[in-house]
Amino acid sequence: MVVLSVNQPRNTYLLWKRFSYPTDHGPQDAFSVPTWVANQLNSAYAIIVSMLMVEVWIIITAFVLFFFLKWQMRQSKGNTLHPVVPILWNNRGALDGSFMELSKYIKRENARPWVFVLLLLVLAAWVAQAAVSIVVPPLIILSNAAPVNPDTVYFASKDQPTNAKLTAAFALEVPVALRAAGNIESSSDLDKRVAVDSENLGNDSDGNQILRTNYSYNVTGVDFGLQKYPDLKLYVTGSCTTDYGRLRKRGRVVVNHSDSSVDIYAVDTYDTDGELLKISLLYNGPPPIAYFFPGALTKGTLEGSNTTWSAIISSVNRTSFSPSNDPWYLTQEWLGLSMGAAYMVTPHRPVLSCWEENIWSYKGRNSTGLALNTDYLPGLELSNGVQKIFNSFASRNLSMIAHMGQHLGSFALQSGLTSQSSVDGDTIFDAGSSSIQRDLQRIARIAFIATCSILTDSTLYPADAYSQADNAITSQDNARDFVVRSPNVSALSLKVIIALPSALLGSWLFVAVLLFATPVRLVRGLDSSSMFTFIQAQLPGFNPADYKANRISWQT
Repeated sequence: MVVLSVNQPRNTYLLWKRFSYPTDHGPQDAFSVPTWVANQLNSAYAIIVSMLMVEVWIIITAFVLFFFLKWQMRQSKGNTLHPVVPILWNNRGALDGSFMELSKYIKRENARPWVFVLLLLVLAAWVAQAAVSIVVPPLIILSNAAPVNPDTVYFASKDQPTNAKLTAAFALEVPVALRAAGNIESSSDLDKRVAVDSENLGNDSDGNQILRTNYSYNVTGVDFGLQKYPDLKLYVTGSCTTDYGRLRKRGRVVVNHSDSSVDIYAVDTYDTDGELLKISLLYNGPPPIAYFFPGALTKGTLEGSNTTWSAIISSVNRTSFSPSNDPWYLTQEWLGLSMGAAYMVTPHRPVLSCWEENIWSYKGRNSTGLALNTDYLPGLELSNGVQKIFNSFASRNLSMIAHMGQHLGSFALQSGLTSQSSVDGDTIFDAGSSSIQRDLQRIARIAFIATCSILTDSTLYPADAYSQADNAITSQDNARDFVVRSPNVSALSLKVIIALPSALLGSWLFVAVLLFATPVRLVRGLDSSSMFTFIQAQLPGFNPADYKANRISWQT
């Protein structure tokens, strides 16, 4: 499960509310409370568990001593009572007391071997009681989660009435992309969840390398934070291939400076679905940057489940200390570069042409993002608000990877993170460690986190987002069926909250019945008060004498 490292505003979640907490094994009945309340309950339940273990020990001791007394009565010396028996019974409420009294008995008497074994058993039970009191109480806290406040859910509508609001909607989504990018390093299971691999398909007729890079990831209902649908899954698979056929024009620009120096910049012009894009260090520098373009929605496994997208890299004329043979960062030796960098990226880098398929699955049935309802996926009853959010990317023909790339700019690529500017203005980056696969691996991980957190992100827009761009979610949509996470809130397990006090009450009643209404009440005769009263009745002069030799003497 991916959890964003972000401060969740207080108004975005509901406290003192019963809800379903999502887990891989199904939803858990939960109750949301402030974290400080959960911590107090944790301490209180440690006491409850300790009391419960005491009752369990009393039950065990009562049965063991009852059967021991019954057995002893059948022996020839049935009236002889071993001192260990009253020691155990009169310390039944405190295992530490049983351990200490047995230790004293062993120290002053020539104890038999079985008494040592009994001492070890008491010690083991004492340790177990302490361990259970530590381990069990935290089970009342499922996680730092609470049901979302549906009134705070915001998702920018794809149909904004003005260009100004379209621009504002784009700007509002930039922090979403930055949060996802900032969390890829802190998420430990990304290697298992996101797969990216490349294969060399050879060269074209011009000797250009043809490289295919495949990627895939899947997101579950638990990852989304859905309260009731852990079996809902989104499977994302895609593939990108280097495409040299979209380069339309090659050229260069000469720039004359006032100090008589001259810079020559390569300029490559690409076709982007009918529109021309000029790529050059002069226009797009300084760090390497890719431009992402959505394509068309096509038939895949399902009608409309496949979309296309493309990316054009601007890495030409960037310099490096290390060479590269990767199609996006192919270098050649170049003299006179700054700081001794001996390599420069060559012009005419290929376009990355990609397809991506998004399949939603629930209990054996498949659908697209445009049909997440009971008509296509029986049993899936998402609120209208959540459906609108999930439908948004399918309706825009937009891959999450392309969406993140558009909003991150140079931060989208791994190569962009290694670039720096020299004192004479050249852009230096590490071409040797840069590649299409590493770039796609980074952006695919970002897309995975952004997909997992798409519902949580809908609660993190600024308070005035409604005035900047229209909200696709209305109050009637009631987007209430997911949870958000914050260190200031805790989800309590109602099952554990109810079970432990119930078990304590049940064990207390069981002990009461056992010791007052069954033959096991025989062991009550071992109570020290009963034994002392009996002895005084038989020996009226039975009283403690002087304290001598570290022991109490008794007189009759």
